[in-house]
Amino acid sequence: MSAPILVIRNMKTRILIAAVAASFISPTAFGQESARYSQPQSQPPPPSNAGQPKSTTTTTKTTYPQGVKGYLDQQLAASKDKKFHVSLNGKDVALTPVNFHGEKKLGGSKTSEAVDMKATDGKIYEIDFVLSGNQVSGASVGKVNGQKP
Repeated sequence: MSAPILVIRNMKTRILIAAVAASFISPTAFGQESARYSQPQSQPPPPSNAGQPKSTTTTTKTTYPQGVKGYLDQQLAASKDKKFHVSLNGKDVALTPVNFHGEKKLGGSKTSEAVDMKATDGKIYEIDFVLSGNQVSGASVGKVNGQKP
């Protein structure tokens, strides 16, 4: 009677050894680093020029703001205090746009546009912008509270 029990124990041992060996072999046999399950990764199909050397081209394009409003938007965004700064009699004046006047033709492709701007002290400055081909090419203080400076 003891012989059949020995055979069963040997079979259990063999099964146990086979199971342990399979758990160590299977992750490496299937290319996995560990026994953790991972989702299969879908990869995009290779481009039609597969096997050819790849080249990349980087183009840097500088965009200039269109018109006085675009110019002021850019200046305000770049300013730490979000104000337009002008120098008047050696003093820096921080301004906020209030009213845009219409454009006036100066001749050729040049135009002019005035913008009323309010300073922190409450004064209204009229700034005259000169445009060449819809790009701001200059600015000057036209009036302060309706008076020539």
